[in-house]
Amino acid sequence: MKQYTPEKLVAVSRYKTLFPTLSPEIQRDVYSRMRVLIEEEKQYCDQGNYKHLAQILTTIALYEVLQQHGKSEPEAFKIISEAMWAALTPKTYQKMARLSFFLTAMKKILPFGFRHGSGAGWRYTWHLDEDPKNRFHFECRECLYWHIFHERNLILNPI
Repeated sequence: MKQYTPEKLVAVSRYKTLFPTLSPEIQRDVYSRMRVLIEEEKQYCDQGNYKHLAQILTTIALYEVLQQHGKSEPEAFKIISEAMWAALTPKTYQKMARLSFFLTAMKKILPFGFRHGSGAGWRYTWHLDEDPKNRFHFECRECLYWHIFHERNLILNPI
């Protein structure tokens, strides 16, 4: 199983480019806060949630530590948001989606992957029998992000 250490989580997070630009003091405090968060959220620290928790725990730690080091809440939010969005590259998925076999393959791969690769805190409802040939959908009925952010009162628009 992958190790839940702050250094390893930051290294696979969307903030891996931002992190080296931060002062050594902020980096140290982020790692320290993440150690506490890992312990507090250990019920979710399984193999299936590793990449998700890399995002969640790093986000929370950065958000809190940037404010402790003098950033306002809006400034901390802006720094984190910009780093997160800069790391997302939807162009890769858009190119793949144009391939003729993509949707057919995804209708088989995704449900299997979600059943066997999701960690604690997730629940899905699949609607594959209802879908036309050129489409598929599912509902995320329970979400790790909502669990953690809601418990910490960090949701801007509650469900």
